[in-house]
This record gives sequence, structure tokens and C-alpha cells, in this order.
Amino acid sequence: MNEQTKNLICLLLTDPDPDVRRRAAEDLAENNNQNVLAVLSIALQDENKGVEDAVSRSFLSIGGVAAARAIVYHIEDENIASRNLAAKLLIKLGENSVHALVPYLRSDNKDVRKLAVDILGEIKSKETVYYLLPLLKDIDPNVIASALEALGNVGSSAAIEPIGDTYKQYSFARIMAIEALGKIGGDSVRGFLENKFKEALAAGNTDEVYLFALLDAIGIVGDNKTLEILVSDYEYLKGHLRDVLLHEMVQIVERCNLEIQFEEKTKDDFLHALHSDNQHIQLSAAKGLVQFKDEDVTRALLLSLGISEEMDFVVIAQMSARPLVFHIVVECLEEGVSRGKIQMIMLLGKLATELIHSYKNFYVYPIDDTELKRTFAVTVEAWQDTSQEDREIIADTLFRLDCDCAADFLDNALIELDPWSRAQIIDQLSTMPTQRALDCISHFVNDENEIVQEAAISALRAAGLSVVIGTQIIGERSFDEGVNDRV
Repeated sequence: MNEQTKNLICLLLTDPDPDVRRRAAEDLAENNNQNVLAVLSIALQDENKGVEDAVSRSFLSIGGVAAARAIVYHIEDENIASRNLAAKLLIKLGENSVHALVPYLRSDNKDVRKLAVDILGEIKSKETVYYLLPLLKDIDPNVIASALEALGNVGSSAAIEPIGDTYKQYSFARIMAIEALGKIGGDSVRGFLENKFKEALAAGNTDEVYLFALLDAIGIVGDNKTLEILVSDYEYLKGHLRDVLLHEMVQIVERCNLEIQFEEKTKDDFLHALHSDNQHIQLSAAKGLVQFKDEDVTRALLLSLGISEEMDFVVIAQMSARPLVFHIVVECLEEGVSRGKIQMIMLLGKLATELIHSYKNFYVYPIDDTELKRTFAVTVEAWQDTSQEDREIIADTLFRLDCDCAADFLDNALIELDPWSRAQIIDQLSTMPTQRALDCISHFVNDENEIVQEAAISALRAAGLSVVIGTQIIGERSFDEGVNDRV
């Protein structure tokens, strides 16, 4: 060990200044000497968070089995923060940590055994299976439960039979065993889960947690034959369990790319599931409702906008083909919806654009002048008390509905905004393929605020127009030929 390394070690362990200790820890990252690793292991418990983070980064930079062995003994520490930090680092070191952890699987301390199992489960190395399997017979139930979860995470088929044995031997472990088997998958697992599901229903087993675990695992591994079983037992499950059943059916249909039409009787149940407090179930309900074109279904789907980005995508993607959707959106906005308002406004702009480019869609949602005025009015109403990002969406929709009215409205509305917000809206207007948007922008070339003025000038020049401040806009070319103003 050279003199410089010795000095760094001394600084790391004894210097009262945490910045000096931190820099020493960082500089030691270039040295994987066994003694350096031992010192870093001691410093991992430094009272200063910055030093602790630097030591952690050095360990990860050095890496390898030796680093893992220098860290692993901290999982026996009485301090929970030290244990958790060690676990986090061992997981990041990945397979290099496996052999360092194996001795701790035989610790007399059940909490240490459990933590070692949990870490191996996060590492997910196939090599760990044969070290984890003996823990299925551990004397502590928590260790057995952790071993089941870890084996499920690893996902090796070699664990299927031992997990099945654990299911039979310990009633407390059944749900964890089912979850682990669902993660592993395969034909034998699918058959096992299907049989347990049939047995539970035949025995009148009403344990919702058990049935939920079975359904959840079946949804992961099931195929078209599994789907037939679920359909045949549909009437036996009620309430929340039926919501879960529908969710798993949709999951199987989607994962296996099956073409299936759900029976009419499922419509009301899908509508019920749409109001679940579980977003995954809600999303599956929205997918299941695609085939039902009733107005009440359209309204329910619209009112589910804003739950999540995934939900917005699923709902908006199917709206173009739904009868009277434009009118229903307007009605929802007029009724004062809170969640999903901006998504509905965005949808109105999308539908208005589709109307222009397709005669077919006119018959799906015919719009007369009165309807257009209602739509414009309810969109304008949303302008107040909303975010800058939402105002950009509103401006875009207004131009899609009526360019002239949109330009007139924004001429006044933008003046009331702060300069930064005006500039942002101007940038948004510059992307709209309509001359009226450029006309609106031109009104701000002489704005008293330099930021707004520059945004307007830049937008107009980008459109191929030259600008003379204080007088007029002189066009060097016309707006792209063939691009017509929107409705």
C-alpha cells in the first residue's frame, strides 16, 4: 500500500471535516486493495450522509465479489439504517453478492436469514434457487414466506414442485405459494392453479384473499382454455371478486391476443368494475367496454378520463367510432366535470379535426352551428383558473373548432396573462397550420414586453414572414399551399 493510500485512509477514518472524509472516500474508489475495502466498510457507518453516500459510490465503483464480502456483514447490524444500506448495495452489486450472502442463510438469527433471502430474491440470479430451496422448510414462517417470494422472483421451473409441496404442508403459505407459482408460469403451474380454483368454488370457499390470489396468478399464466373455465364459473363470483375476474379475463385475452366478444350480460359488470378503486381493474374494464357502443357506456368511459395516462389513451383511442360522442362530451363539460376536463377538451379538438377530414364521421357525430357554438363556449369557459399547459391545449382546440372566433378570443385573453404565459401560448399558436393563428401572433409583435415581442417575431419568421416592428408584416411567401383553415 503506497503512502498516498495510507493518508487517504487516515483522513477517511479520523478527519473531523466531513468534506475531507467525503473526498477521501471518493479518491479510494480507484483502489480495490483488501485493506481499503475493510476501511470503506467501517466508513459505511459514518454519521455524515454525504460521506456515507461517497463510500457507497466507491464500493459500487470498485465492485466485484470482494466488495460484496466487505459489505455483507452489515446485514447483521442492530442499526436498521445500516442493514438497509448494506442490502441496497448488495442488490446493486448483483450476482457478485450471491456467495457472500449464502452463509447468512444459515444464521441463527431469523431476521438475518430473512434479509439475506430478500436480497437474493431481488438479485434474481438463477444460481440462488438451490440455496433458497432449503429455506422452504425453515422453522420461521416469515423466512418461508420470503423464500417463496424470492423463488417466484427468480422464476426457475426447478422451484415449482418444492413450492407445491410447501403449499400442501403450510396453510399460512398458500397465498405466497400461489403468487410465486404465478410468476414462474408454465403448463404445470397453469394446471395446478386451474384445479385449485375449481376446488375452491366447489367447496364453497369464500376466502376473498385466497380467491383473489388465485385469480391474479391465473391472469398471468392463463390461456384460452383457462378463459373457458373462468367464463363457466362467472356466476359464482360476485362484487369485488367479479371485478377481479373480469380484469383477469381481459388480461388473458390481451396477452394471448385472442379475438373474443364478451357477452351482453358482462356490460353492467364492466361498468361496475370501471368504478373500482384499483386502477388496473379500471383499465381492464375500459378495454372490456370497447365493444359496447351504448350512450351510457360512452358517458361512463368519458367520466373515467383523468384516472391515469394509460386510461386516457385507452378511452380516447376508441372514441372516434362511438355514436354521438361529440354531443356527450359537450354535455359532460356543461355539467361541470372536475376530473378529466382537459382530456375531454383535447378530445373535442381531435373529433373536430376528424370531422373535417371524413364525411363518414359526420354521420357518427353530426355537428351543426348551434352545437359548434355550445362547444366553443364550454371550451372557452375552461380557460380561467387553469394551468399554462392546459391553456395551450384549450387554445389548440379552439382553433380546431373555429379559427376566427379563436383568434378573436385569444387577442383579448392573452393580454390578461403574464408575459411568460403569453410567450408560451404564442409558441403553441405557431405550430397550428392556419393563417388565423399567425394573424393572432402578429398582434403581439409590438408587445410592451420584450419576451413576448421576441416570441412573436421568432414565430412569424419561422413561418417564412419578415417582420417590420411598428408597422406591418410583409409576407415573403404564402402559408403552405394546400393547408386549409380548420372549421
